[in-house]
Amino acid sequence: MSLLGIAWRNIKQRAFTSGLTALSMSLGVALVVATLITGGVVKQAFESGAGLGYNMIIGAKGSPLQLVLNSVYFISKPIENISWATYTEFLPAHERPDGNDGTWAASTQTAVPICMGDYFRGHRVVGTNSTYFDRLTRGNGQPFEFSSGTNFQDEDLYSAVLGSQVALTLNLQVGDTIAPTHGADDGKVHDPFQITGILSRTDTPIDRGVFVNMEGFYLQDGHAKPIDLIEVNEQVEPDHDDLPGKGLLPFNQREVTAILLETAAFPGLPAELTAMGLRNAINEGREAQAALPIAEIRVLLDLFVTPLELLLLLVTTLVVIVSAIGILVSMVGSSLERSRDVAIMRALGARRSVVLATVLIEAILLAVGGGVIGLLLGHGTVGLIGPWIATNAGVTAGFLSYTTAELLLVPFLIVLAILAALLPAVAAYRTDVARWLG
Repeated sequence: MSLLGIAWRNIKQRAFTSGLTALSMSLGVALVVATLITGGVVKQAFESGAGLGYNMIIGAKGSPLQLVLNSVYFISKPIENISWATYTEFLPAHERPDGNDGTWAASTQTAVPICMGDYFRGHRVVGTNSTYFDRLTRGNGQPFEFSSGTNFQDEDLYSAVLGSQVALTLNLQVGDTIAPTHGADDGKVHDPFQITGILSRTDTPIDRGVFVNMEGFYLQDGHAKPIDLIEVNEQVEPDHDDLPGKGLLPFNQREVTAILLETAAFPGLPAELTAMGLRNAINEGREAQAALPIAEIRVLLDLFVTPLELLLLLVTTLVVIVSAIGILVSMVGSSLERSRDVAIMRALGARRSVVLATVLIEAILLAVGGGVIGLLLGHGTVGLIGPWIATNAGVTAGFLSYTTAELLLVPFLIVLAILAALLPAVAAYRTDVARWLG
């Protein structure tokens, strides 16, 4: 019989003990796999916000991280609003009522306003204009695509576009209507908006958003700046035939939560250099602040996500080490039972090296079996919680999700098993034949 066959026979003779040992190892591996994959998914969720077609966010003075969390990931609360006049400072002459370029127009490639504060059945409602999906990108420079329908038009006041996860979760289709609520899910119900398009999956926070026409958003109760808060010297802007939404809410009663900004690249200079100069200039003023999403995301990952992932990985690694100790205890406990068998093998002519190799192969079989089962259990666990991850993080995770670090698990487990089996293997190697057969 081959060495592999002898080792397998020994495992079957102690099926219950061997099974418990392999199970403990598989549970440890499953925990490591689930931790690695979910940690990668969390990183992907945050890093996906760095490639949405803008490199700067303009908002009210306050925490830049809170501004990014609210504007990019639709979590946390808005800091405050900024005036419509601040937004127009980033617009070129043909988009402004006075026909003059805004203060920051030369440094701006695209400026998209967003207004927040409403919800629809647990999902954040974002008031914006058609520029959001026409000129921004969903990551890596790729334009937004619609799985059904099209982008809303600025002239169609009560229209909406849904992220893919929202449409899937709430079972909504193009042509259906939604009625957002003010401030919270149990707030005052606003006018209905008709869905004109559903976005294709992007694996970004966009999938969890409900986007409505900003012009219709302004007409809802509680969304206009109160008249008594407008300074006396401010005048209501007249209607302008060349502007969308003309004749609706006066400009000086409008506010925006944030501006998603793609900075322009001057000849011979990268857009990042423009962004740094523009950020410094805006932050020195009193009206607003400028935040760089990539920088804030990196701070968030370094401060919270990475340490938490390392902590979980450390805990799960300790679980695997405990499982390896289980192999040691199991094999040491059975070494006395096998002493007579080992003595018989030696009496039949088996060399000491054969006995040593048999014990080590047995440990390797347990490690490989536990590791493979653990990989399947870990991926199965991720597959089960995948819908929850998709709903809350906006990224896809399933049975086939993986990380390259998984490739090291089984080899690492084999090394641990060999180290754990060395003591009983040496004990078998030194078995006194005369003692057990005398």
